[in-house]
Amino acid sequence: MRDSLRAAVVFLAAGLAGCGNAPSTGSTADSTTLAPPAAAAELADEDEAHDQAMETVADQTFQEVGDTSQCTDDCSGHDAGFEWAKEKGITDSSECGGKSQSFIEGCEAYAQAVEDSTEEAQEETEAET
Repeated sequence: MRDSLRAAVVFLAAGLAGCGNAPSTGSTADSTTLAPPAAAAELADEDEAHDQAMETVADQTFQEVGDTSQCTDDCSGHDAGFEWAKEKGITDSSECGGKSQSFIEGCEAYAQAVEDSTEEAQEETEAET
């Protein structure tokens, strides 16, 4: 969703770049006086929520957020996938892969934890406004 919002903002900004009351002498109007479109504000809120979520999940482990009932013995495969996703900044479970099902599940758990934490941060922001 972040990518689609970002694309919409870029598209909107590109469309607005040729509009306005700027003189035809080649100078441009000061765009800093214009209010950002609602989509840009929403994108900023979402980016802030995402950043906050990444910080929150950075201190967590697979055992704190994942389904440990799927583990065999010590969850080491899940832990490895979770830590790998954390190091790589994986936030979309479709980016998780590998030869070990437990590794993939750990990676997916990290991506899901970031998504869940992002949604919680967005809900808190909305509740404050």
